[in-house]
Amino acid sequence: MAKGRTVSAGRLTDFDHKWLTIAEAIARKLEGLIQKQDERIKFHVGWSKVSFTRDAETGKGGGKLQRDALCTRGRTDKAPFSNRNLRWHPLVIAHETPDWSIQIQRIEIDGSRIYFVIDNKRYSSTEVHTLRSYQPIGDILGDPHITTDKPFCAPLELWKVHANVLQRWSDREWTDNSCAIPAAEYSPAEYCIEVFALLAITILDNFYNVPCETAMQVVLEVFKEHKYEPTHQFNEVLNSIDDMLVCPLCKAKLNDQPARIQLGDRPQVFQPPWRSQKREEGAPESIQLFHVEPLIETEIRHTPKLTRYGHRWCNVAMADRSLKEALDFMEAVVRAHQGSKASMPNKSSNFQT
Repeated sequence: MAKGRTVSAGRLTDFDHKWLTIAEAIARKLEGLIQKQDERIKFHVGWSKVSFTRDAETGKGGGKLQRDALCTRGRTDKAPFSNRNLRWHPLVIAHETPDWSIQIQRIEIDGSRIYFVIDNKRYSSTEVHTLRSYQPIGDILGDPHITTDKPFCAPLELWKVHANVLQRWSDREWTDNSCAIPAAEYSPAEYCIEVFALLAITILDNFYNVPCETAMQVVLEVFKEHKYEPTHQFNEVLNSIDDMLVCPLCKAKLNDQPARIQLGDRPQVFQPPWRSQKREEGAPESIQLFHVEPLIETEIRHTPKLTRYGHRWCNVAMADRSLKEALDFMEAVVRAHQGSKASMPNKSSNFQT
């Protein structure tokens, strides 16, 4: 399976560079709102640092905002998925071609390299990051402010003819061809940069004593400096910005415990002292990326309206379901337990002295 960094991780087009430059400008201006230097450094290293790469690098690369807002999730698999890549990457893989993308002609395997044929021209796995369709995806999304091109799609049916060959590929071969992203994780650059800004504002308000109104004004100034016109969705979010500051499920502030319940410390477990500790990432109150509606291939849902930060406990409880489905399930569980308690015999009444 693919184990290394995504193919062409360090290669950016002018379009990619433009959006990472805006992200970095937002990050720097927002960092300046933090009064204490040590807190400013902490926010930069952990959250706002921007790496001019497709995958936010590894180790001391880009911060959590870049990984969550601008990049797909890291993954390793016996498949051509990138181990993290820009969400507006121009080649997606799906079960069926979504209507917001353009299906390629066919896939060809030449030795240990995958080629994608578009308009009778072959593009290798190391070249697909340069693809352009010259068809704005904003036409499908109903927003002229979104100028990102529609991506190309390599659906399941085009892979089936190569299944016998690909199933024998080595880890090295898959790593050398980790060049596409899941369609469900795709999002145009405009949505991604807006999600980056909104998530940053959320963290600043919750953990660094920077009011969301102040941070939002700075973001709008950066947009203006870069001649960027926000999308319809972003403008809608401005009217309900307070919703961004709380966990989507439990509605508690992110700097509070899930559902404001006081949780006891988890028992210690063995951790090799020669390895970095990531225990805090598994804590119930740790911050994770949330999609209010689960990501699917047929619809773009990594958007300003649907993307939030929330508690890990709440994110796990959602289990890749919509907020409504999660709440309906929890209500049903509560009713079941209440009914169970009501039907239990009162043991104290049967006690005889």
